[in-house]
Amino acid sequence: MNEKKPSQDQAVRRLTPDDLDAAVAIDKEIIGHSRRGYFEKRLAAALRDPDAHIQFGVDGPGGLEALTLGRILSGEFGLETPAVALEVIDVAPVNRHYGHGSLLLEALESEMRRRGIEELQSAITWTDHVMAKFFGANGFLKAPRHIIAASVGQSLESGSRGPTEQSPEGGIAEDDTDDGDDIDRADNLKALPRDRFEVASLEKLDLEALALIDRKLTRRDRRDYMAAKLDEALLDSGIRVSLTARADGIIAGFVMARLDFGDFGRTAPVAVIDTIGVHPDFAGRDIAGALLSQLMVNLNGLRVESVETTVGLNNFDLLGFLYHAGFKPTQRIALTKRVA
Repeated sequence: MNEKKPSQDQAVRRLTPDDLDAAVAIDKEIIGHSRRGYFEKRLAAALRDPDAHIQFGVDGPGGLEALTLGRILSGEFGLETPAVALEVIDVAPVNRHYGHGSLLLEALESEMRRRGIEELQSAITWTDHVMAKFFGANGFLKAPRHIIAASVGQSLESGSRGPTEQSPEGGIAEDDTDDGDDIDRADNLKALPRDRFEVASLEKLDLEALALIDRKLTRRDRRDYMAAKLDEALLDSGIRVSLTARADGIIAGFVMARLDFGDFGRTAPVAVIDTIGVHPDFAGRDIAGALLSQLMVNLNGLRVESVETTVGLNNFDLLGFLYHAGFKPTQRIALTKRVA
């Protein structure tokens, strides 16, 4: 099929809250059902914190014809430098082959250069040949990361217990093994990890404790990142799923998670874990298991069926912990592009 010539009336601009209805309509025409709640949250978040979002649309004679939503990543999944997650790139079916997608990518990458951000990330289902062809033609490569997920129901049955306690940034606290005999270990397994600690929803006042744990694990001061993730957990997600675990009266570990209803083309609600960390002083007490276990209980109550995270290919310790907790490889492929 021959490419259609771009319309002289095409214009790329930033999205505004007034674009909500048109954006939802375009997306619904593509995937078959409305994701209004997802677009409402993303547009509202961009209005509240414009530095954390990059959103563009392409206008034609009849109004909005295509759009893209990008979100700034500043420390999720072990990142040491900022990146942009390309979560949505939608073109109304009637306006395909006019170059709208390329126009949106050009605008997004131009803004990234202006901000000094060099990596663009996205993800696709491996059977989505149309988007695979689009991303391949525009310079994307397979990223050195695994996207793994766990079924909430199956994880509940296993107790979400894992062999190590660590952070997705790669900071291993300690292998959860000791010199106790098999009888002691069997007795410990009778109680679920979440029953041995005080696990509660994340609060604004928890920031300093979270920043301290993160600094211990990553050996980097990421207080600003932790503050931003805390705000996102309390404001953007709508439903609070991030947790802390207390031991001996103080915060000993945390998990930063969020509910998403549409990023990267997902059509069902999924929980996404951005960060999990345990203070090294509390290693070996299965606090990470307690956090995951309680997270699964909470997600089950919200009728969320899956929880997902992204881990570097060489982060064997973290992959081992999560696999032991019930995570498995998904059918989704992580993509990356360097923006010079």
